[in-house]
Amino acid sequence: MNRSEQILLAAEHCMRQKGFHQTSIQNIAEEASISIGLIYKYYKNKEAIIEALVISVVERMIALLNADFRRIAHRADHRSPSQDIVPPEVEKSITLLMEISSEATRNPAIEKILNDAWQKLKDNFIAQELALNPGQNASIINTRLHVMSLLIDGVIIRRCMKQRDISADFMAFLDTLIQELYPNSAA
Repeated sequence: MNRSEQILLAAEHCMRQKGFHQTSIQNIAEEASISIGLIYKYYKNKEAIIEALVISVVERMIALLNADFRRIAHRADHRSPSQDIVPPEVEKSITLLMEISSEATRNPAIEKILNDAWQKLKDNFIAQELALNPGQNASIINTRLHVMSLLIDGVIIRRCMKQRDISADFMAFLDTLIQELYPNSAA
């Protein structure tokens, strides 16, 4: 792992532990076991670290989601779709992006970084869906993505951020909704 990756890993760890606003360059330096000056050799400020971190997280999410698309396309099991609605590593990444997005309301540069990240994820999702279902309308895929994103974000907020379980009734409802939105998903 190079120094830049080491800094990003430390920043990610600090933000998961302390949150965006409580994470300082000093915290990141301590976590990475390097000097603050060395961080500034790689990144001019916290915003630059955030930008690199978001890009890294999005690339990781795309790789994981693309692998998940391949798994779904060749699905042999019959688990309910909501049981694995989001792979755990993707869920952790979404949680981190949600934490960073709290700053986007106050910082236009962070808002742009996140908007670009979400657009890249959206474009990738639509491309993967079109590859699996070539006759599908991109507008319909976009609508499905929007609905599923709202549900997934809600589940993640409740489960990860508020430390509350999701009721079995809701998960049954979610399974039904997924089957309606994606009738060919349970092969």
